Order: sequence, then structure tokens, then C-alpha cells
Amino acid sequence: MKQIKDKITNKLERLFEQRLVPRLIQWGEYLETKIRRYKHLELKGKLKFCGSGVRFKRDIRIDNPQNISLGNKVYIGPDVLLDGRGGITIGDNTTLGFNVVILSANHDYQSNGLPYEHNIYIHKPVVIGRNVWIGGNVLIIPGVSIGDGAIVAAGTVVTANVEPLAIVGNQPIRTIKYRDKEHYKRLANEQESQPPSE
Repeated sequence: MKQIKDKITNKLERLFEQRLVPRLIQWGEYLETKIRRYKHLELKGKLKFCGSGVRFKRDIRIDNPQNISLGNKVYIGPDVLLDGRGGITIGDNTTLGFNVVILSANHDYQSNGLPYEHNIYIHKPVVIGRNVWIGGNVLIIPGVSIGDGAIVAAGTVVTANVEPLAIVGNQPIRTIKYRDKEHYKRLANEQESQPPSE
């Protein structure tokens, strides 16, 4: 009797895994897409200004959307953070890559607390022109302006204004210092002499 019960259970599990699970995954992805689209529409309605053809890719975080203006045909990639406390303006036809962070407020390091007071900020607007291309993993600090047609290379930390049509990046990389060679060799040799873990 137990063998029959086990066979039936195994067959039901296989059917569940082969037929139902793939459909549940498809349904879940469909629902996620619809929910995300709804959230994006709701978020666009909260912006100070939102032009036509603005597209958000997957997840985005916008703090203080009432201080953010997006021009026409702006594309914002996945996992972008826009901190609108000091105001952010992004011009027409501008593209933001994945993981871009734009800050428009920072702590006041000259406040009366050490290291700083948590609720005191300096607000500085960020203005990004038209036809700007901002690569992935870019950080833009408060108070920066980026001119029309500029390109910001991936991984750049933008700490100063960018001229129109300029292509900027924190390149080439530079060597800060080296690790202790003898120490490294000793650790590498120890690692090689240990048996592989299972």
C-alpha cells in the first residue's frame, strides 16, 4: 500500500513540477510586469513635471518626486535612485543607465553635531540637459549641472559641472598602492597546500 501511495505522490509531484510550476512562473512574471507598470504610472503622476514618452525600466526609486522634472522621451534604466530633495531636472531625450544615483541633498558637515546632524541637509539642485547619455553605475552629487549632449562614462562619480558635448569619466584608473608581496605569496601558498573542501 505504501508503494502505491509513494508512486502516486511521485507522479503528482512530477506533474506539478512539469506543468503547473512553469505556468505559475509565467503568471507571476506577468503580474510583476503589470504591477510595476501601475507603480510607474502612479509615480509619473507624482512628479513635478513628466513629459511624454518617459520610460522606466524595471525597478526605480524616486524620493521627493514633487521636486523632479523629466523632459520628453527620458529613459531611466533599472535600479536607479533619484533623491529629489533639492530638485532634479532632466532634459528631453536623456538616457540614464542602470544603477545611476542622483543626489540633490547632502548632510551639512558644519552642523552642530559630530559627525553630523542626521536631519540637517544642504539642498542643491541637479540639472541635466537634453540628449545626455549617463552610463551605468554613475553617481552624481548635489549641485552638478550636465550640459546638453554630454556623455558620462560608466562608473563615473560626477563631482563638477560637465560642459555641453563633453565626454567625461574617471579614467584612466590609477594605482593607489600595492599589497605586501611577501604576505600575499605566503597566503597564496597556504591556500594551495590545503585540500579542496567538499
